[in-house]
Amino acid sequence: MRTRLSKSERRDQILKKARQILVKQGLAKTEMEDIRLACGISRGGLYHHFSNKRAVLDALAEEEVGLLAEALDDKDASPIIVLLQNGSSHLGADAGVHSALQTLEERLDYISALEQAFSAILKDAVCARMGDFVRDDINAEHVAELFMTVNAHINRREILGHWSSAQAAGFAATSLEALAPLLKSPEELNPILLDLKQRASSS
Repeated sequence: MRTRLSKSERRDQILKKARQILVKQGLAKTEMEDIRLACGISRGGLYHHFSNKRAVLDALAEEEVGLLAEALDDKDASPIIVLLQNGSSHLGADAGVHSALQTLEERLDYISALEQAFSAILKDAVCARMGDFVRDDINAEHVAELFMTVNAHINRREILGHWSSAQAAGFAATSLEALAPLLKSPEELNPILLDLKQRASSS
């Protein structure tokens, strides 16, 4: 007897199956029917949650950014360090569905989805957490905006294939060194900076 899933459970199942299929065969070769068959649901059941592949891609990007937001719950860790460790493929983090993207249009769609998710899910959380780690004479929201802007730039260049992981790591290291004087304890960035510089020089 088939277990009836709740609406949220069904949505999670669809996204899990979609991610697996996308990573295996790429976005271009994946059809909504592939996702439907993998989930064992009707077309109506699938389209009730997602109208097309772009909607699935948007939801997968939101899911990835949501995990970053959850990681910020660690109140003792700098949000900069948390986000770098959990969201930077050039530091060894999971690249997400990035590896499934083949055409320029797909990559631009993914960048758009990420940027929307960052704005909707992550921006306010980063701003709220940054205050505890920025010098008292510096506007913490400005530092958060700077960091998010740099992160978005690195994402764009890497996803579009303009930068290798080593180049992204090098730019990230330079950016962190520029931000470090704004922090209460800039020395906390030293292990991350060392790792980034090692990766940047490995090309």
